[in-house]
Amino acid sequence: MFPVTGMWLHPILPILSPPSLPVATSRNGSLFTDRDDSNLHWYLPDFAPAPDVDPLFAFAVSQTGQQANGQPFDVARLALRIVKQQPAQVTQFAQANPSAALREIPLENLAAVLSSTYSDQNGNAQQRTFTASTFHDQGDGSFLLVFDGSILGDSVLAVYQDLRAFGKATIAVNGSFQSWSQSPPPIVWHGPVLMEPAMAMRPATLMEPAARPTLSMAVYHPSVPLESLALARPVTPPESTPSPTWVELTLPYGETLPLGLKYAADGYQLAYTIATASSPSRVILGAGDLSSFSQPQTQFAELNELGDLSAKYSTISRAYFGVISKTIVLIPQRYAIVRSKSGCSATCLARVDSSPSSTSQCAFEFSFVIAPEVSGIELARLTEEIAGHPDLSGYQITFANFLKNTPPSTIPTTFATGVAFTAGAVSHTFAVTVTVQDAGTNAPAVANANILILQLSGQSGTDLIGSLSVLLDDGYPDPVLATIDLNFAQTAGSDELVAQINEASQAVQVTNQSPLSLQMQNYALVQGTNVTETAAPGLISPGSSVSFPLPPNSDNAAFAYEAQLALPASMSPSAIATFLNFQTVDVQSTQYVVALDGSGIDFTRVTSVACTVTFPTLPAITPWKTTLTATLKADSSHIQIPIENALFTLPGTVNITVNPAAPNATPFTLTLQNDFTANPVMVLLQSQLVSSPPPPS
Repeated sequence: MFPVTGMWLHPILPILSPPSLPVATSRNGSLFTDRDDSNLHWYLPDFAPAPDVDPLFAFAVSQTGQQANGQPFDVARLALRIVKQQPAQVTQFAQANPSAALREIPLENLAAVLSSTYSDQNGNAQQRTFTASTFHDQGDGSFLLVFDGSILGDSVLAVYQDLRAFGKATIAVNGSFQSWSQSPPPIVWHGPVLMEPAMAMRPATLMEPAARPTLSMAVYHPSVPLESLALARPVTPPESTPSPTWVELTLPYGETLPLGLKYAADGYQLAYTIATASSPSRVILGAGDLSSFSQPQTQFAELNELGDLSAKYSTISRAYFGVISKTIVLIPQRYAIVRSKSGCSATCLARVDSSPSSTSQCAFEFSFVIAPEVSGIELARLTEEIAGHPDLSGYQITFANFLKNTPPSTIPTTFATGVAFTAGAVSHTFAVTVTVQDAGTNAPAVANANILILQLSGQSGTDLIGSLSVLLDDGYPDPVLATIDLNFAQTAGSDELVAQINEASQAVQVTNQSPLSLQMQNYALVQGTNVTETAAPGLISPGSSVSFPLPPNSDNAAFAYEAQLALPASMSPSAIATFLNFQTVDVQSTQYVVALDGSGIDFTRVTSVACTVTFPTLPAITPWKTTLTATLKADSSHIQIPIENALFTLPGTVNITVNPAAPNATPFTLTLQNDFTANPVMVLLQSQLVSSPPPPS
């Protein structure tokens, strides 16, 4: 090559294949065409919040100090997933054009901004915005967004309220993508170009980078003699106009995702947590937790995380969880009359006033002990579900123990003159007393009592229905009401059935300890979280036993069952007396309840405590016998005593036989005294169960 003064020469450049990208001007919604392949179509993806329930969703608040106004300074971390998906337009296009090739446009520089809408003091809509600190591709078509460090102070409560109550929060997903576009044709000169030499020597077929889309292009025309290059003057262009130039452009991408009340759904209830200096992380029960340093007035909230419990468990209505006690209080579909090895806890006391001055000649007092009628099999399955839920780990199932006065418990019936409710002597039970008294010739007590008895024994849906108002804690604001169903067709079991698993014979022997026939329905073997249910319809007569086959691999299994009283086809008066204990007294004597409470006994040291209670001043009263164990820690009995004993003093002697739990330990006896008028419930303590020293030799 010879040097030429005043000349610029073309370098030799490689020929590059242009990248395959969509054409910007071909956009139709989410669809684009390709620059070179007419059968290839590109599309922009859509984004949407991940389907429910998103396991990575979390709204975790920590209180790190206080603001100038004394309110807590909260810091929140919000995490959730969004998923990439094909737009509906693209799906329809693919169905209409099965031979077309589709390709998703790669997105770059993705970012997310959370917006929470509120109204200022003038009522104008304003927005708080928070940029995601993390936008992570999970590799499965989903992306984890984390807003950490930007939701602070009053904004924490605002975002919480938007997610849980107002539903105006949105997430904007922003990014960019590459595409082709055509620039105007280059300017052609018959002389040197008055610009940088590097630009003057570029051929017209090169693509202008997106970073410099505003630079124009000029080329040397080969028909002009090299000598004229020094003139540096434009001349008339040739007759043919050069083609426009292809330019690679970077275009913006943006989409807004309304969140609505998606994260107010039941499945996210336990994902809203708060940690304070005085308490570890616990579930947020309400907006007040975020605006006050004090502990919540109630630790309970209705448990919705598991969905509609009544749809999955026919004997369970709903549940409430306590974030401090780590308990789940179940509300049954109904409270029912308790049945036990002693029979039904249903008594009718008929009081007759034989004094000539009495204006009310007769009264009936119906007493019931009620308990949750919950299937043991369903209880085992719910326990299994709770144990498998990571947010409910460590929670224990229980039932209510206390009554609430507002609203009061009721049994709405025109045939009763009074209804009273008290807590029962045994945990999770309640005592109900319905009084029917003469109210003149138009409302005799006998007639009204007969109507109530028919409701107790009726088999046509005429049950005696009421409402039990239970107490979760003093701070829970809303009523917690459960249905009371007083009818012998629906009873709650306790200790009437005993099951013994015999692995040698591969059978389960079930014995009925009660004086009433029971109709078995189903039973289940429970091994840890495994519940094996078997249908087992069959009648078990009083005192008899039946055997059921034992499934294989049933080591260390527990027995659960479903059963009810076997009622006669027609409830005659004699049949009713089998289930309802009738007692008749004159006003000179009265019915009195005495009880023994063994909650103070350490049943890891004692196997059982057999008690016989006698009343020395009333030798006609039959001694009351009961045995307290780890499964029956309290018991009670009705006795008929003179009215003066109920009002003043009722001394009782309790003879006790203690069976120690230690191997080869010898049972021993002792005697305790108690005034059952001053203390109707005698509490037994471990310290009292001491054997008498041997007599001196």
